[in-house]
Parts: sequence; structure tokens; C-alpha cells
Amino acid sequence: MTKQILVAEFLRARARWRLDSAGPSALHAARSVVSLLDAAAYVQHVPDDDPDLLALEAIGCFGGGAFDPGPEGTEILRGWQLADEASAGPRDLLAELVRAAHSKPDIAVIGIPRQAGTPEIPARTR
Repeated sequence: MTKQILVAEFLRARARWRLDSAGPSALHAARSVVSLLDAAAYVQHVPDDDPDLLALEAIGCFGGGAFDPGPEGTEILRGWQLADEASAGPRDLLAELVRAAHSKPDIAVIGIPRQAGTPEIPARTR
């Protein structure tokens, strides 16, 4: 299975969980479910060399034929888009999962190398 399919399956499972445990606000739960399903559909069309997917892979979120964003990533998904208004999209969710995965205590922080020919951005000096 591809990384995209594994992430999409995980997001759909979280959407089903949210649907089963709506909580006090059905409207907020519905927004969360739709946002998670939207993110699942989005991630299936992300290219293999997407920096966020590569980072998640390098951090160790893919193992045993499954996607595991770790406890902090799972917590992000648990509260995704439960506010009164939608505030982020599928790309934002991927970025948040990468940020959360970087905070895994047993994982070293990594960086994605620049492609050849990509100019470095000079540091600003005061």
C-alpha cells in the first residue's frame, strides 16, 4: 500500500470514530467528520515525493502496513475542526501531523533535504 492510502485509511477511521462519538455538538462533530473525510480524499492525490509525506515516513509514522501519527497526532485528529467555524484545510492537517510526529520522544528530529538546484535563502542580518 502507498503512504497516501495508509494516511487516508487512518483519517477515514478517525472520521468514523468522530461520527460514533459526536459529543455535545452534532454540528461541530459533523464539521470534523467532513473535514477528516475531505483530508482523506485530498491525501490520496498527493504525490509520492510530497515533503510532508516524506517527513512522516522519515520520522517513522509508517510501519507494519499502517499509519501511526503518535499520541500527539492522534490528539490533533481528535479535535480537528471542532470549533464554531472551519479554520484549516487538508494541507494544514498534514503539516500539523508532521509537527506532532516531530515531538515523538523516541524520534530524532529530521529535515527534508533541498532538491539540487534549489537556491538557499540567505539568512537576514540586522
